[in-house]
Amino acid sequence: AAFMPTQEKARELAQTLVALGNECGVKTRALLTNMQTPLGCAAGNWLEVKESVLCLEGRGPDDLRELVLACAAHLLVQTGKAKTPEAGLKQAEECLASGKPRKKWDEMLVAQGADLAAFNQKLALDHTAPVVVELKATASGFVSRCDARILGEIVRDLGGGRFTKESGINYDVGVDAIAKPGEEVQAGGVLARIHAGDRAQAETACARLQAAFGISALPPVGEPLITEIIELPE
Repeated sequence: AAFMPTQEKARELAQTLVALGNECGVKTRALLTNMQTPLGCAAGNWLEVKESVLCLEGRGPDDLRELVLACAAHLLVQTGKAKTPEAGLKQAEECLASGKPRKKWDEMLVAQGADLAAFNQKLALDHTAPVVVELKATASGFVSRCDARILGEIVRDLGGGRFTKESGINYDVGVDAIAKPGEEVQAGGVLARIHAGDRAQAETACARLQAAFGISALPPVGEPLITEIIELPE
């Protein structure tokens, strides 16, 4: 995965990667996705793990589910297990609904020596960071903007990312309950929750996070999540 500033740059990179992968004998295609808005409703190491498990249980956010199923559908086509992306999508949806993906996840954890009981106990907690602060909407309306770059920088500065390869990581910090474009909110309603190491850090992040959101009187025009599929011509 990569973040590129324009659709043209993203397409150029994707075409290069697809060509290189296929030249190396690996069937490769790329999905260009809209990342102006964060995928899902959580950002941060542990918070994203929790959300991913929800997705494996069929309870994840709609956009995350859409992208996961699309990737699975294309992979099934590339491995010859489905003739078309549509047929692959149907297989992926049926598999997700069966509950098998979560069971396989648990098997993978156990195989790597993880304590599954401890994992599930932690998974049941609302939060694991010492401080959680809610960002409230200052006006009623519809979320018109949720800037992924600002959220990413805030998560990094909370300790959830690295400035250098030597930097430590705080796996519990981040942002969740993120209101997405198109959602209706009331003044005083929650736009997001900040998970931080201490109160001062949380309040600083909260002030910065306000700039990531826009509120409008009318709902914004929706944009497709997957904007383009890049593959070699037949």
